[in-house]
Amino acid sequence: MALVKNSHRYALILAGGQSSRLFPFNKVLADLTGSGRSLIQQAYDRLGPWPKKHIYVLTVKDMVTPIRRQLKLPAAHFFVDPARRGTWPAILWAMAHLRREGPDAVLAVLTGDHVIQGSRAFSQAMRRALRIAEDQAAIVMLGIPPKEDPEQWRGFGCLRADADGRVVEFREKPSAELARQMIDQGGWHWNSGMFFFRISTAETALERLQPEMHRVYRAMMSAIEAGKKDEAAFIYQDFPDKIPHPLDPGHYVDNSIDYAVMTPLVSRADANLGAYAVCDAGFRWTDLGQWDALKNVLKADRRGTIRVGNVGLKGDVRDSILVAESGHAIEIDGAQNLIVAFARRTALVLTAANLARVKEAAQEALKRPDRVVMEHETQECDIQAAGGRVIAIGLSGLRVHLKGRRLVVSMKRGFIR
Repeated sequence: MALVKNSHRYALILAGGQSSRLFPFNKVLADLTGSGRSLIQQAYDRLGPWPKKHIYVLTVKDMVTPIRRQLKLPAAHFFVDPARRGTWPAILWAMAHLRREGPDAVLAVLTGDHVIQGSRAFSQAMRRALRIAEDQAAIVMLGIPPKEDPEQWRGFGCLRADADGRVVEFREKPSAELARQMIDQGGWHWNSGMFFFRISTAETALERLQPEMHRVYRAMMSAIEAGKKDEAAFIYQDFPDKIPHPLDPGHYVDNSIDYAVMTPLVSRADANLGAYAVCDAGFRWTDLGQWDALKNVLKADRRGTIRVGNVGLKGDVRDSILVAESGHAIEIDGAQNLIVAFARRTALVLTAANLARVKEAAQEALKRPDRVVMEHETQECDIQAAGGRVIAIGLSGLRVHLKGRRLVVSMKRGFIR
């Protein structure tokens, strides 16, 4: 039986990531595409005519003020994650508040840190997903046509849908070997991390698939309805941050909607509760998981270098990614194969070959705010910092001088690489 269509649609923008692989930037708040708008502002812009009173942001306490400054949304439109328990409990926290608008309210869970090119196609895909979520007891997601490189599959969940759009298989972050098999099989799409569902549908899925979490959710929701927000936040801490892998007993994974709901929902094939996908959506989608992802968004110059912000080049600069936050300036003289990111008076300078080490270096830098210069496997370098910090990884024969909001990187004279 067709369900009555719901006119109450709410957008929930997720904006709580730590961005350690894009250190020293906070990718939610930063303009990483040179558009003049941060990624969270772009996510907000994509909602177009959506009623502003129905737009909410889910984030962490420290980010409420800067996001409010960028979006001009009132404080009541922010849900602050009470404790780090994973993305699914955080979504449940927002749901428990929005449920006061009615259990059949439709929620669009959107990402605040992705680059989407093709706003009209995105809007069309979102409308299709919302219609399915309104008409059926289903959780709907947007599927992205994947790349042919198996290595790129390792960071994304994947789904396979039949001709009617019903998801028949769901896998989280396959290995490169499994990705090759999926490419050969065909029909697979990347999970965009954007979901659409009626609140009542998500509650039913939670009750059937995760009954213990549903118990916590009901207790939390009751406290919220009684106006006991502090009690609700205390109850929230009963959610686990890790849960058993639904397909791999004995292993534990992050408490995400992918593991907690989508994977078991698809594997059980419940006739009265489905997972659907809107695939081949017609827009370009990029998750800026690390610095080299900018290659999928921005066009390099004739020497293979990508620049964002106030970046000046001298000499033969090739195959580099150079990003300066507004109010900061980078000057590169002759260096090649570099990644340089400069924000909040903190400069990260590394060779492209050391990209995978950014997260580890960022975590160490955050633990040691007293260290002005942090070097990781550098040799024959002259590194100086005044009024800021430099984190250098895998450099040879470079001069790196930072003074306040100006950074100069050049080859040391007389040094032969």
